[in-house]
Amino acid sequence: MTGEGDTGLLQLFIFNACLIVIITGTLILCKKKVHTQRGRDRLLLTAALLTIACHYSSLLYHALSDGKVMEYLICNPNLVLPIYPCNAVMWCCLIFGCLRKKDGVLGRFLADYIFWFGIVACVFGMFANIDFINNPTLLDYDVTKGTAAHAFMLFNVLLLPVLGYVKINLPKNLLHILACVIMMFLLGLYCQLLLTVLGGADMAWNVNAMFISHSPFDSLPWMRYPAIALSALIIYFGVFCVCELFAYKKGDRWVSRLKNRKAPSARD
Repeated sequence: MTGEGDTGLLQLFIFNACLIVIITGTLILCKKKVHTQRGRDRLLLTAALLTIACHYSSLLYHALSDGKVMEYLICNPNLVLPIYPCNAVMWCCLIFGCLRKKDGVLGRFLADYIFWFGIVACVFGMFANIDFINNPTLLDYDVTKGTAAHAFMLFNVLLLPVLGYVKINLPKNLLHILACVIMMFLLGLYCQLLLTVLGGADMAWNVNAMFISHSPFDSLPWMRYPAIALSALIIYFGVFCVCELFAYKKGDRWVSRLKNRKAPSARD
């Protein structure tokens, strides 16, 4: 790696470290100060709106700097379509923030999706940002904005467990994750189809919605959506098993509940 690349990586590490410190301090403050449902609703909605504002701030930047807003939109269709997992998570944060009944079926589903998928998308977006890999400098506004927007979303994502919206229930959690994997695949196919119709096959290939067409990393050609989805299901299953060890007593875990259901039929 060149000296310029090393300097860029150091900049990214320091920048992300500072952002994580700010996020941690703000989460602690929110935990101490926000106690009412109205306060939690306002906080979640505000965090979602700030994430979206940061994501679209590049439009204002280009409008003021070079006036090439339409050209920028054409080159960055994720500002129009939910092309990548982080885009889908961002809009789900807004939907969740607007929900009145956040503990209902839709609310629990969105909470699982936002947290479990969002935290992975945010970490990758901050530390393995594709824009930064292609242009390793924080002096480019679009690169810095991309990292900062993922940091805003990370704060939004981590608010859910801090405010008590993430529940550990392995069967439900895994069912939600499976539904999310299928929905994201269908969303990616829709975006690819739309991009092919509007911009041609080359544009769809280059945009690569949900990483369906090819891997985002040249060195890992196998990392397309099917492999990512399968890996996610296996990893999340393991994570949920570990979380249950801390969340439930031995007799209340999913394995024990499954054995208890089978016990009467075994006696018969």
